[in-house]
Amino acid sequence: MMREPLKRLASAALVAAMLGGGSSAFADAVITNFDNFVSDALYPSWALPSSTVVSGPTSYSITATGYGSNYKYIEDPTRLGAGHQNVELTITLGGPVAADGHLGPIVTLIDIDGTRNNYAWYGQTLGSHVLSMAVASPTWVDSPGATPGLDLNGLQHMHMQLDPGGFGAQGQYTLEWQHLQLTGFVPEPGSLALAACGGVAMLALRRRKSRQS
Repeated sequence: MMREPLKRLASAALVAAMLGGGSSAFADAVITNFDNFVSDALYPSWALPSSTVVSGPTSYSITATGYGSNYKYIEDPTRLGAGHQNVELTITLGGPVAADGHLGPIVTLIDIDGTRNNYAWYGQTLGSHVLSMAVASPTWVDSPGATPGLDLNGLQHMHMQLDPGGFGAQGQYTLEWQHLQLTGFVPEPGSLALAACGGVAMLALRRRKSRQS
């Protein structure tokens, strides 16, 4: 029969593996998947009727000319973002040939104490992209907030933006926003130590079973 201390260590190992990224359910923290997404505000040139906005079941698209942006309230008490290292945006950029290599999507994340980080991917080619940037290395910071660093468990607001770069206002572009998430989860040292202890316990259990068989 398995001894009680070994049972506890084995259970701890399972929990640690899940929290440490062993289960895909804990790997990424979704900010929004843009399913039936609705902006809380749109700013020129995205403001209606200057733009065409389509809120679909799997994406949110904006067709406009020139610089534009939005505002969205995103607070989610169930989102556990702490420990994730990257901001990852999945987006498709469309437009005339002249727009190729110029369009720059930008995501601004704002936490509960006012930290305001901007993540910009300037000069993108037309087509589909998965764009990533380190959370701790934004393109620029508008405000450091009361506590330096972005609180990934306390994200409250965001802005989506498009800088047309050299394309300027020559014509229309289309942005299809598809997914925005936090990736690259790194567990805290305490979780790693727990997983190591659990691993030792599991090895001891295998050896015990082997001797008894």
